[in-house]
Amino acid sequence: MSSEAVSASAGKLKYLIITAFVMALDQFTKYIVSTRMQLGDEIDVIRNFFAISYTQNPGIAFGMLNSGALRWLFVAISVIAVLVVLVYMMRTSAANRLLLWSLSLLAAGICGNLIDRVRIGRVIDFFLLHYKDNQFPVFNVADTAISIGAALMAIELFIAPQSERATEPVPAESSLLDGEKPEVRSQESEIRSPNLGNAE
Repeated sequence: MSSEAVSASAGKLKYLIITAFVMALDQFTKYIVSTRMQLGDEIDVIRNFFAISYTQNPGIAFGMLNSGALRWLFVAISVIAVLVVLVYMMRTSAANRLLLWSLSLLAAGICGNLIDRVRIGRVIDFFLLHYKDNQFPVFNVADTAISIGAALMAIELFIAPQSERATEPVPAESSLLDGEKPEVRSQESEIRSPNLGNAE
């Protein structure tokens, strides 16, 4: 294996470690909440803004599609999604840091909620943002990772490529042009030299 391949593999290993760390953080926080609070308990952290509210969600992120009958469908979709993300991560260049950050966070978030679905059939949520009678759906660390990962991927797909195309030259074209110029010059010199000889 070449040194470049080893360096690329080492670079991607860092993102797998990030995935494992975020997934572990998600499971640790869920464990703390589930063992120290009763289902339905709520602790105000910032009054009228942020609270820890222990809920269990049978649906997908942020409480959507919360029908328990879809448990194994969500498990199957999550497994496929994780595999797709990991394959995409392995095929992504180590130089594309933004996309690798996106994929690592997506993998961590999907795996975090997948573990809950397989283990208890529901996802543990506890972060609650609210103001008076208005509240955002309860979420967790895994949901946060998925949201940030999706946002980074949107930036990579719709913003980053345009700036890169505008500032970076295409190496294949530049090298091709550099290779053609000496050949053209040599052909021109061969054509001119007989003419000079005839003129003399």
